[in-house]
Amino acid sequence: MMDAVYFEQHGGPEVLRYGPRPTPRPAPDQVLIEAHAVGVNPRDWMLRQGTYVGRPLVGRLPIIPGSDVSGVVAEVGEKVQGFTVGDEVFAMQSQLGHMGGYAQYMAVKASCVALKPKEISHVAAAAVPVAGLTAWQSLFGIARIGPGDKVVVVGASGGVGHYAVQLAHHAGAHVTAVCSTANADFVRGLGADEVIDYTTQQFTDVVSGQDLVFDTLGKESLDSCRDVLKRDGLYITTVPDLGTIARWAQTSLRSRILGGQRASVITVKARGNELSELADLMVHGHLRSVVDSVYPLTDAAEAHRKSRTFRTRGKLVLQVRD
Repeated sequence: MMDAVYFEQHGGPEVLRYGPRPTPRPAPDQVLIEAHAVGVNPRDWMLRQGTYVGRPLVGRLPIIPGSDVSGVVAEVGEKVQGFTVGDEVFAMQSQLGHMGGYAQYMAVKASCVALKPKEISHVAAAAVPVAGLTAWQSLFGIARIGPGDKVVVVGASGGVGHYAVQLAHHAGAHVTAVCSTANADFVRGLGADEVIDYTTQQFTDVVSGQDLVFDTLGKESLDSCRDVLKRDGLYITTVPDLGTIARWAQTSLRSRILGGQRASVITVKARGNELSELADLMVHGHLRSVVDSVYPLTDAAEAHRKSRTFRTRGKLVLQVRD
């Protein structure tokens, strides 16, 4: 048995329980990770309250939430190559892996795991997977940004946003960050070329000629950003719903035939090779995790309350082991 945070019914933070749960056994293609730190993401509390769009894939109650982990390999499945017991690693659990991060151990497919460089702490590594991969796959997988492209990042000081600003800056893009007054200097320090303070002006009124609007909060839409984007510009949201998915399908088909602006929705994939790319950028000083707060695993409910405010600077992390 292991200690874990879990819930047996959907509801507020008060439904989270801390106690013994069965230790997972790794499948032949999995590694078992002894967790040292785990990341907190909005999908965790959305799953807890029953509103997460991927909930049917996660499995039946009781559920241990959490997708991001950094720790040490404790056991290796018989078909796994490239990892051995004792390796320091970090990983993102796939949705079909049924989460399981808020625990002392998590079993993860080896394809979702990357070696953690010694230069990166477990806390910094645990912050990366969902948020860092969301930014990476949006900017380079969907938008394919490069030097000279103009990029707006909405929610630039948050979990996904603070990685997106750094990655876009490193790629040579001109980055306009949208955030509050309190975070303006922070995002400039991450590499933003311009900052729009949403408390004093609406970026859709003052920004134009952009190749990409990356909306990490799901507050905007292609329609609201039409005057911000170039004729063939792209709007990407991290928040899938029926409206954004329909717009994605409609504009993707039209743009292939006629060109023009299009919308897309990022559905992040757990890819260990891309985590390795992010780790390399961190080691060379091009990317860093900004961690707003670190909570003990037993205080997961407080971390959920904090995350729910959407006021965090960077990421929230749960400490499992010292």
